[in-house]
Amino acid sequence: MDGGYIDDKAISALRELGGDGFIIQMIDVFLVYAPKVMAEARGGLAKGNLEPLIRMGHSLRSSGRNLGMIRIAELATQVESAGRSGQSPLLLSLLDELDQVFSLTKKGLEELRKSLAP
Repeated sequence: MDGGYIDDKAISALRELGGDGFIIQMIDVFLVYAPKVMAEARGGLAKGNLEPLIRMGHSLRSSGRNLGMIRIAELATQVESAGRSGQSPLLLSLLDELDQVFSLTKKGLEELRKSLAP
């Protein structure tokens, strides 16, 4: 769909579950929520508080899988794991990579949403 950042099979499954309107709603929620929790995670890391990273990792892992964003789900899983084990140095590079992947995936989600809009 968008260079491999969104899995078409997951989108098809969502379509069967709730139709295009449901997909649009999930995309809209994700595009508002993800940048917010990613910013909170960075803020937490800057203060030495890993809890926001763990929450972000858990949340984006789930929403990433639901919307077929496999790479985001993988990175979110790694962030959650690194946060739980206190691996602060690794977290910064994971967050940087997550930011890059999010930017690319966001474009794909926006294109998908536009193609579904009535």
